[in-house]
Amino acid sequence: MKSIKLLLLICVAITFSQCKSMKLTEKAPFNVAGATYHSWVGGQPGVSGTNVIIGVSNDTEITFKKVYFQNKVVDVTTENRNGKKYVVANISTSTRKEAIIGETDSAVKSKPIPFQLETNEAVVSYISGKKTYYYKVSKIKKTETIFYP
Repeated sequence: MKSIKLLLLICVAITFSQCKSMKLTEKAPFNVAGATYHSWVGGQPGVSGTNVIIGVSNDTEITFKKVYFQNKVVDVTTENRNGKKYVVANISTSTRKEAIIGETDSAVKSKPIPFQLETNEAVVSYISGKKTYYYKVSKIKKTETIFYP
């Protein structure tokens, strides 16, 4: 009887742990038409960041939500440039601390991301229907750093 209870407890624990894990989809309902990232430096000391730009096509009925890149996760925007659609993530790497009313130190700290990624890989989260999916984009090309005055 004890072994049956233990087996049942283990099965329940495994079931709950699988619900929390984020699984990557093998095939996304959109095509990646190239991806790049570049660092940027602002005109004031300590102001910097990284932009990730992913070209997409065939993305009907999809809402892009987040990008996981280089141990950071940020919300994305979609932009149309010259008739092409892009998913853009602006990741702040600024060291300059601005006083923001109501923001605590815990809100500024980054949490570890749930994916093992190389430096040139990102995961895009998107919603199709009512479900959230995750798709890995590999071989993202690094371009030149942009220096703003």
